Parts: sequence; structure tokens; C-alpha cells
Amino acid sequence: MDSEQLRLGDDLLGVLRAGVSTAVEHGAEFVAPPHLLLGLLADPRVGPAIDALVPREKIDKAAADAAKKIPDVAEVPEGTLPDGEHAPFARYDTLAFRSLDGSRTLYLDAHAFHVFIEGARRADDVYRPKHLVFGFTAEAVKDRDLLSLFGSDPQGVTKAVDAL
Repeated sequence: MDSEQLRLGDDLLGVLRAGVSTAVEHGAEFVAPPHLLLGLLADPRVGPAIDALVPREKIDKAAADAAKKIPDVAEVPEGTLPDGEHAPFARYDTLAFRSLDGSRTLYLDAHAFHVFIEGARRADDVYRPKHLVFGFTAEAVKDRDLLSLFGSDPQGVTKAVDAL
């Protein structure tokens, strides 16, 4: 494997797909951090480890509110197309994932993308859900909205998943 590549674990893909499904359920066009956090809470290993440490009601409300926000993403131009031909779909400067049932594909919004990248920086060879938690807690230091989703003890959340 190329040293610049990082394999996404099946468990992480499950979390990301659950986040997409949550975004779809809330009517969002992009996946926001609260949607990813709800995906983490649905994970059979990470969810039980962090459930008692994070304010679930606040996360649910933030997930619903995220559907009303305009995402901070940029559309990537398709380039030159033959006359009369249009791009088959819009592309954005972020990543896209499918929902759990495979029926929808949504892009991460800019904040969710930053969380994803921060998590990737903390993974060695396989990116796991715990690394996404680490990405959340690292970004929460810089973002009050993310910090509020972790309650009063983001370091406790990190410690809870560190051993997983």
C-alpha cells in the first residue's frame, strides 16, 4: 500500500454510512458533525463506551438543526464538456459516502470533513471509529459548537475509546 494511503476499516464505513442515513432522516443535503456523532453512538463498540459521556439530546437537536444550515463546501468544476452536455452530478471539495441501505450518497460538510481528516491523522494503517472520535475531540478544542456536543468531559470521551 502507498504510504500516503490509509485503509478505512469496515467498522468506520459502517459509522459513516450510519451518519449519512441520519442526515437523510433529518432532511439534510450534507453530513454534518452531529450526524457522524450519531453514527458513532450507533456503533456497537464505540457507542456504549461514549453514550453516558455525551449529551444525546443536544446531539439530536444539533443533527436536526444541521439540515437547515447552508454547508460551507465548494463545488468542483467539471472541466470542459462537449457542447450541450452537462455534468451528471455536482461534485464538492469533500468526501461522499453512501447511506446504510445504499440508496443515497451524501457529501460531508466542511466541518465534518475537518473532523474526518483529524481522525485520519491519528490512525496508523487502518482508520477505525475510535480515530474519528479522536478527530472530534481534537477539533472540539477549536470549535465551541463541537465542544458542546461532548458535554463537560471531552478528554473522558477520548479515554473511553482509547483502549478499543
